[in-house]
This record gives sequence, C-alpha cells and structure tokens, in this order.
Amino acid sequence: MLDELFAERIGASAAMRIMQSAREGHLCVFREEIGNALDLLPPAVIGIGNGSASLAPIVRHEDRYYLQKNWVYETYILQQVKRLRQSPAPSYFDRTRFYKALEEACLAGKLSKEQGEAGRSLLDSCLTVISGGPGTGKTYTVSWLVQFLAAALPVEESACCHICLAAPTGKAAAHLQSIVMTQWKGVSTLQFETATLHRLLRLQPGQLRLASDFRIDADFVIVDEASMIDVPLLAHLLKAIGPDTMLLLLGDPHQLPPIETTSLFPEMARLLGSSLERCLRVEDAHLQQVACAVKEGNADTFDQLLDGTSSKAVRLDWEFSPLLAEKLFMRIGSLLSPDRPDPKAAWDHYLHVRILNAVRKGSYGTERLNQQIFSLLHNQAHSQNLWWAAPILATCNDPYAAIYNGMGGILIGRGRQIHKAYFPDTEEPQWRAFPSPPSYELSFCLSIHKSQGSEFDAVIALFPEGSERFGREAIYTALTRSKKKIEVVGKRETLRAMIARSSQKKTGFSARF
Repeated sequence: MLDELFAERIGASAAMRIMQSAREGHLCVFREEIGNALDLLPPAVIGIGNGSASLAPIVRHEDRYYLQKNWVYETYILQQVKRLRQSPAPSYFDRTRFYKALEEACLAGKLSKEQGEAGRSLLDSCLTVISGGPGTGKTYTVSWLVQFLAAALPVEESACCHICLAAPTGKAAAHLQSIVMTQWKGVSTLQFETATLHRLLRLQPGQLRLASDFRIDADFVIVDEASMIDVPLLAHLLKAIGPDTMLLLLGDPHQLPPIETTSLFPEMARLLGSSLERCLRVEDAHLQQVACAVKEGNADTFDQLLDGTSSKAVRLDWEFSPLLAEKLFMRIGSLLSPDRPDPKAAWDHYLHVRILNAVRKGSYGTERLNQQIFSLLHNQAHSQNLWWAAPILATCNDPYAAIYNGMGGILIGRGRQIHKAYFPDTEEPQWRAFPSPPSYELSFCLSIHKSQGSEFDAVIALFPEGSERFGREAIYTALTRSKKKIEVVGKRETLRAMIARSSQKKTGFSARF
C-alpha cells in the first residue's frame, strides 16, 4: 500500500510537470526531466504512443511524455506533412515551361543562385518550405514563382490559377499581397485572394475542426510569417490542403515562437526546406553581424560588436528611469499640427522610428509606456489647441469593414478629442475613415511579438528586467526589424542571459520524422 501511494504521489508530481510544460508551449517533456515515475501509473492514466493507446490523458513515446491533446496534434501534423510531401504537384502545370522561365530569370540576374535553387523545389510535391531572415528575398522570390506558374499553365484560354495569399495576421497578409500583386498585377491568368489564416480556414480563435471536410479552393496557397503559426493552426492548415493544391510556407525560423503553443516551422524548415542566407536589405553590415551573433547564441561576440566604434548602426544604452517615456516621446517625434494630419503621412512618420519592447506589463512595459506617451501627446495638443495623430493596432476581426487583428492604423484628434480612426484600404492605395473606431490598442511601442512581419528604418528595442524568459529569439527579432539602425536599451547582464537561452519549445517532431 505504501509503495502504491508513493508511486501515485510521485506520478502526480510528474504529471503536473507535464501540464506546466504544456502551458509554457512545449509539446512534450523528456524522461530525463521527470524520471520514470509515470511508468508506474496504470494504463488508464498513461498509454504508449500508438494509435490504440492515444486516448490516455498522458502518452509516452520513446523517451518523451505528452498530454494526449499534444500527442494527437503532433501525430496528425506528421501524417499530413507526409501526405503532402508524397503528393506530386498538379500535373496540369507544364514543368518544362516552369523551369525554362526560372532558368531565364536566374541567367538575367533577376534571381540569385540560392533563390533559383529554392524555386526549383516548388513542383516536387504539394508542400514546399522556404526559410530565411529579413531581407533575404523570400517574398520577392515568391513573386517570381507566381509568374513562372502563370507561364506553366495550359495554353487554353480558360486556364487560370487561383492563388491564396495568407498569413497569421492581417498586417502580414497585406504585406505579402502588396509585394506579390503589385509586381504581377497585369497577369490575367492569375486570380488572387488575400486573407488571414483564420479567415481562410473559416476558423474562430480556439475553434477545433479537424474532423471537418473543408478544403481550400485554390491551386496555390502561399503563407507568409509561418514561424507565427502555432501547432493547432498548422494542423488545420495542412488538413485543408487538398490533393490538387500546392502549399508554400515562408518564414524566419529564428524569430520568436507563438506565445500559446509552439511553432513547428523551425523544424520543418530544417528538415524540408530551402534556406535563403544572403541578406539583401540591411544597409549596415555591422547590424547583420550583431543579429548573426545573437542567432548563434554567442554572447561574447555580441558584446564585442556592441562595444565596437566602427558603426553607428547599433548602440547600447542600459538606462531605465522614470523619464523613459519623455525620452521616447522626443525620439519618435510628436506629430502635432495646426491642420488636420493626413493619415498616410502620419503612418509614414511613425514608420521611421519604432519602439519595440520585450515586456508588456510593469513600469517599463508596452502598455504603460503607450499610455504615458499618448498622455504627453494629448497634453501638448490640448495646451496649444493642435491636431494630433497616434499609431494604433486593430485588436479584433471585422470582415465587413475589412479590418483584421494586427492591422495598423492611425488615430487622429484635436486637443483631447478623438476625431476619427483611419485604416488602409486592402485593395486601393487610400485610407478609410471610421468615425467610431473599432477595437484597438496604441502602438507607439509594440511588443516584439507583434512586430514580426514589420520593418522600420530605425528601432529602439527595450529589454527591461524580466525579459530573460524570452531568450535570444526576442533580441534577434527586434534587431531584424530595423533596416538601418537600432538602439538596444537594457542591462548587459540581462542581454547576456537572454542570448544564453532559447525560447524554442520541446517537441518530438524531428525525432519522429
């Protein structure tokens, strides 16, 4: 009796460890972390990782333990990846014409050698993965691949290729659309649809529909910012790709993983993908070197590069003080005017310098700093009776208004009164006015998670104490949002602790693949 009671208590402690790990975004826990106490529990509590035993609340497979839900997701995604990788691309695309157009673009210098190599894998199967950091030309490459597919269509006049452009957020989907559709807008044989992933899959946040027969009605689905796709959303996406549809996933495997559940994109990129390594966007080589040191977890090189005086692209400032909001307000430039600001001009103004923050709560968190900066803007506008403009992010989906969660906009007012909110039109180069603003949050200061998919001329990156738990991916993501210059604000010991830690989560995907 004592042995059984002891085993149950030890097993319960280990089970709590698995549940805590799942809340932190991990899919599994390794045996070395919890020992073999769970193996003493009855089969009704813990099952072996095969189809018949997966209904147990805890599942063991080799040296890994899963909550049953996470085991099902990982197993299902592996099955879907295998299905798509073994499915040939639709036969109606003329491969000879596709590869000829690709080769001509490479010979003409329109695509680099590595971009051409990535493109050659597109028709190998129904699932293609292309990874790379910011500025490596992922979406640029895809815009050419779309053109090559158009050239590879059957010669019949009725032939047409339906392409879906999608991303986890409306902002990222709109960015993908602007690059792909602007360059090839005149191609009559292509029909485009742009949507967030949830809208494309007809899902509500948190909804589970893996048992449905829904399929995306498209020849080609392109998904950008795939590192932001969590495990449940990835499962639904793969399930919705039918046998005559190709899926292309684009993303940076070194960015921050999703908050709720991990992303499998880094492992998919390593196992299945083509990688673009050469950065074509960042103007200062010093900034690239710093980002590379962070990506590799090399804190000593990071310190040396920050201490270097040969470049002004990266600065380190560890001063956090009660006057931080005032300093930031001065740095980003207040947008005050005796005349009502133009929303597009206001948007461009706030794109030049953007504040990014690893932490949302606390004295130096995103929420408090946004309110403090907004109060400074309000007070100054009120005292001089001036118009003002503030950057905002939509926090809800409104398909009727074509506003989606994460879409950027501008709030305009006079004195202390809000006048209207403005959001860009998704189809026309103009801004739409909303007298009753949709649900939004201020975005003078963005969380680093929400900055993914964006780029700015200069970045002020804040890493208050407590940022350590986000790991090196938070620093890397902030660094790679900037095209020219970044100022890092944080104590050196905080930054070294972040670089020493990875925020990527534990899974069994690679081992089982």
